[in-house]
Amino acid sequence: MLFLVGPEEAHELARRLSYFFPTELFSPLTRVESPRLTTSIGATPLSNPIGLAAGFDKNGEMIGLAKALGFGFTEIGSITRKPCDGNPKPRLIRLPKDSSLINRLGLPNWGVERIVGHLEKTKPSLPLGLNIAKTPNRGKGRGDGIDDVISTFTSLKGEGDYFVFNLSCPNTADGKTFEDPENFVCLGRAISKERKKLHGARPILLKLSPDLSKREVTTLVEKALEFNFDGFVLSNSTVKRGGLKTDPSVVARFGAGGLTGKGLKSAANDQLGTVFEVVGRGKLLIAVGGIMGIDDLLEKVALGGSLFQVYTGLVYGGPLFVRGLNRGLDAWCQKEGVKNFRELVGSKDLAKTLARRGSS
Repeated sequence: MLFLVGPEEAHELARRLSYFFPTELFSPLTRVESPRLTTSIGATPLSNPIGLAAGFDKNGEMIGLAKALGFGFTEIGSITRKPCDGNPKPRLIRLPKDSSLINRLGLPNWGVERIVGHLEKTKPSLPLGLNIAKTPNRGKGRGDGIDDVISTFTSLKGEGDYFVFNLSCPNTADGKTFEDPENFVCLGRAISKERKKLHGARPILLKLSPDLSKREVTTLVEKALEFNFDGFVLSNSTVKRGGLKTDPSVVARFGAGGLTGKGLKSAANDQLGTVFEVVGRGKLLIAVGGIMGIDDLLEKVALGGSLFQVYTGLVYGGPLFVRGLNRGLDAWCQKEGVKNFRELVGSKDLAKTLARRGSS
């Protein structure tokens, strides 16, 4: 039914309906309870490792809906210091042949002050991540925009269970704001200083662009380790359009924006594998990008993902999508005789098994 209207209209309809959604009635149909799925993020326990990626719920209005759909946690934002309207419409397009979306929303959100007030009033019912980005067009040079980002971080001190700093956004003119190593060192130093004062032990992660080279990724990760970041979200959307089945003229006509879904999977997986090679199991890696079914999820596990996020998969998979992922992961663990999916993180044996399944 939602596909009968445009993608942004469908999203707006879902947002409005979320205020009236029968959460308690729907949850028994979607939630999968199993000790093989339990995990944590920092000190916060999670009933399962599947989260709703940032971008779907910009302002924290759909946390109850996320819980009703079976998610173990959710991440809202990106949150900016000042309110943002985002880019002019149209700014979201479906690519059904590729099970993908192109998104150039441009960080529309209420701004941190109003979002904090909303969270204090509504009391989130699900473990919550807060995704932070620089307010668009507030400085592009070395060190510029850091005060803006740190102000948002400071304002969120009493909220959420973990933080993500979105180092790049392909949907704004600012682009890769802090992925330049010199800019990142300035930001990392500021975050580290602020963290000691205000934010205690809640994990702080970085979200990276999949369009970085392997060398650029490795450099950023190594510098992040120097500042004791707790992990990474891998990865953001991509500006590349290679390998799509959709008519190139259709894609070109829509123009700029970040590609998500199946079309992002290969690049996101490559980056996940690269970062896991550097950090191993010692850091939290939230794997996102191209999870359209259980085999995609298992690939992320084998590559080193310790938590997982979906967005486009939910759009195409429908309201029972998360249940299917959790059931599939639980069944795989049971079949392999492991007590918890975390035993499979980074497993070369799992990778070989999936490769054999793919070739057959």
